[in-house]
Amino acid sequence: MAVTKTEMKTMEKRLYKIEIEIRRLKAVLIPTVKMSKKEQKELEAIRKDMAKGNWVSGRELIKKLG
Repeated sequence: MAVTKTEMKTMEKRLYKIEIEIRRLKAVLIPTVKMSKKEQKELEAIRKDMAKGNWVSGRELIKKLG
């Protein structure tokens, strides 16, 4: 299937607009929160556990956190 230069340019423009919209939505949906050093260490420990395949069931989490 052959694509003309005009079609390619149009597709590039559409993809660029989609990329911009995704970045905008990301900025809106993912709040920027400053974490304390303790919270950063906890988050890093959680990420390491997740990378190892460790997990906790939802029921256990509800029991622990109430």
